[in-house]
Amino acid sequence: MRKNEASEKRIANLVSYIDCLLRGEDVRESYQGHSEEFAGLESLEVFQAFRQILDRGYDPDQVIEEVSRVILATQRDDDFEEVRPEDPFLQELRAENQSMMDLLADLRPLFRQERSDERDRVIVETMQGLRQVRAHFVRLQNIFFPTLEQKHQALSGLTLLWAWQDQAEAVLDRSLTTFADPKMPVEQLNRMAGELFGSYASLPLKEERLLYTVADKLLDEADWEAMYQQSRAYPTAFDIRREVEEIDFSLLEDAAAQGIFSSASGSMSFEQLNLLLNNLPVDFTLVDENNRVVYFNNPPRRIFPRSPAVIGREVKNCHPPRSLDKVDEIIDAFRQGRQSHARFWISLKGRKLLIEYFALRDAEGKYRGVLEVSQDITDLQALEGDRRLTEWQE
Repeated sequence: MRKNEASEKRIANLVSYIDCLLRGEDVRESYQGHSEEFAGLESLEVFQAFRQILDRGYDPDQVIEEVSRVILATQRDDDFEEVRPEDPFLQELRAENQSMMDLLADLRPLFRQERSDERDRVIVETMQGLRQVRAHFVRLQNIFFPTLEQKHQALSGLTLLWAWQDQAEAVLDRSLTTFADPKMPVEQLNRMAGELFGSYASLPLKEERLLYTVADKLLDEADWEAMYQQSRAYPTAFDIRREVEEIDFSLLEDAAAQGIFSSASGSMSFEQLNLLLNNLPVDFTLVDENNRVVYFNNPPRRIFPRSPAVIGREVKNCHPPRSLDKVDEIIDAFRQGRQSHARFWISLKGRKLLIEYFALRDAEGKYRGVLEVSQDITDLQALEGDRRLTEWQE
């Protein structure tokens, strides 16, 4: 049997197995009926199988529940070796995962103690440390995922890992609320503790067996170096890397930076244009008519992280799976000319954020893309009375 045929057979077998799980068929019988073909499965083939499952219309939230079972069923400990152990980017990610597992280990004996207000207080304080894992997720979502998506269409299935990360954070929120309630029944506390461990403790396994191994197959040394350099602009979880550096965006500027940008409303050098865009009091991202990210500005305090790896990325892959349907609706309404503006506002870490989408159209009214703009309006909402120019002070 040719290599491609063998690969397609393994993928089809895995798709059938996942489909059985999703339809609620007996787990043991499903495994026994498919396990012979699991030998030799590669991580890319696993992504291809999940991509086919998603294309059948299954809800990502339903599919992610089976990811861990599929990994455990298809890959054995004796055939796994840690990829790129000396890579600095992976070293940071692995160190973060180890710190997270250490924190979970600290929680485990607390759950076994007799319940008291003091015990629950310590549990909540310890759980709060899991908030730091957000920095780990941000680097995966903004650097690792878009870099891989450029290598193979099946890796749009990375949305499953993003959905799992979102789900883990939602479980953490519920856990903190549950353990902070002194009237919560013990049975509910135990159930919540199990859900928390299930969400976070399985994350390193997913990354090692799926993400890192497929990256090792598809990325070259330039890709790994670029990811590491981009990661330097982001903080790490658990203070893994104390010094946070800025991306040198000057390296990304066009050679024509000394030219002149001209329009009916005036002209400026490209250096001035770059300064203007990066000092606006808003984050913005430009998406073209083909739904590809083509530009983002880099203000001093960006609300939502972006890295150069997102350039050329499909906009649907820049949003968590739970919001994809709404993003598609907005873009379709813009493209069809039914709407030209969408506005939302959310609260995040005690700040009020305004998020707006604007349809871009050329002089003939043809749809040319979307401008996404985000602004922290917390201080604006607090303004009262007047403050005139004459009252300015250093």
